[in-house]
Amino acid sequence: MVGGRYRWILAHDQPPIMPYDQDLWAERLRHNEDEPEELIAPFEALRRANLALWRRSSADERARIGMHEERGPESYELTFRMLAGHDLFHLDQAWRTLDDVRDAPSETE
Repeated sequence: MVGGRYRWILAHDQPPIMPYDQDLWAERLRHNEDEPEELIAPFEALRRANLALWRRSSADERARIGMHEERGPESYELTFRMLAGHDLFHLDQAWRTLDDVRDAPSETE
């Protein structure tokens, strides 16, 4: 979703940026039913593509803005920086969840 925002901002003049409910996405797209490996592969590919886009963007491109429906004008740079650690937060969250599952008593115990 975020990669789409980056590309809208870079390609269009002040595009509208819709907010979304990430919990609703996870629920309705049934991501909680996915195997971790099924989620990690696209995550890594999208992260690489977003970082490559950032590296090849100019200062002028990074200053381009989209109009977030809730927060108002947001530049590509601001959007990128706000979410720079977001993926790392979710990776940490996933590892903690896996650790909890591994540490939980099994049903056969």
